[in-house]
Amino acid sequence: MTIQPIGAASVALYLTPADLSEYGFTPSGLTLEQALILTRRACDRAGIVLDGSVEIEAYPECCGVLVFAHVRPVGPCWFTFDDLEDVLQAALALRHTPVDAALWWWERKYWLSLPAEAEGAAAVCCEFGAPQSPDPLRPARLDEAGKPIFAHNALSALYYHFLRLHF
Repeated sequence: MTIQPIGAASVALYLTPADLSEYGFTPSGLTLEQALILTRRACDRAGIVLDGSVEIEAYPECCGVLVFAHVRPVGPCWFTFDDLEDVLQAALALRHTPVDAALWWWERKYWLSLPAEAEGAAAVCCEFGAPQSPDPLRPARLDEAGKPIFAHNALSALYYHFLRLHF
């Protein structure tokens, strides 16, 4: 089994016929349920946490099966940005996508929280910031030690206060 993370919420998994035969499977006979079981096992072995519901796509061929797994997170998606310019670029790219986001300053970085259902916005934010793995304690730590910049509608507020002046 060969596994490769793709961003913070996806993995690509390649299963050879030998990998599959260990479990009594063949590439042509592998069901999506069986592929999900093998994907979870591979992620556990690789130390990759799959928190949330997992959607998979499997592509069987005679040389093996290629599986793409995408995790729909249970909680918010988190991104860090090294500077305000990167956050502003993300806000500019998302100006026509209303997303309720929160923004903090903590540990010398900007932290942006997007709701789990904002997958499109999260994909855009990956271009400008670094996705962070889910951490159930992060909101409490941000409330205690972080400096809130915008508690709601952060991207819209950034656009309104900073970016609209340039257009």
